[in-house]
Amino acid sequence: MYRRCIAVDETKIKLVGKQLIIWAARDVDTKEVLSFRCSFTRSSLDAELFLKDLLQYCENKPLFLVDKGPWYREAFKSLGLEYEHQTFGMRNRIERWFRILKAKLRSFYNNFPYRSTLHSIKRFLESFIAIYNWVLINGLS
Repeated sequence: MYRRCIAVDETKIKLVGKQLIIWAARDVDTKEVLSFRCSFTRSSLDAELFLKDLLQYCENKPLFLVDKGPWYREAFKSLGLEYEHQTFGMRNRIERWFRILKAKLRSFYNNFPYRSTLHSIKRFLESFIAIYNWVLINGLS
C-alpha cells in the first residue's frame, strides 16, 4: 500500500526483570499500526532491522517521523530513507498508541509474568495490534 508518512518510535517494558525494547510504526493517515519488533538493545542495527521489516508494508519509501534517538540517523542513511525529527505533531500518533499499550500492560505492572518468553511477548503484541487495527478500521473505538 502507498504510505505518505509513518511515525516510528520505541519504548521500554520489563520482561522477567530485564528491559525489553518494543519498536513500533504507525501510518499517520490511517492510524494503523503497521509493524513492531522486540529487542534487548537499542542501537542503529536494531533500528535498521526494524525499518527493513516495516518496508514490506509500503509500496513506496514514505517520509518517516522520528524523535531524536541517535540510533535512527545511521539506520535511515543505510537504507536510503527520508526522515524528519519531530517532537510533537503527527509523530504523536505512535506516542498515543504506546500509551494505550502501556495501559493494557499495567495489569502486569509493566512486567510480563515470570515465565514469559520473548516468543509469548511477540504473540501478545501481534494479537493486541490485530485487535487494535480491527477496532480502528471498523470504527468501534
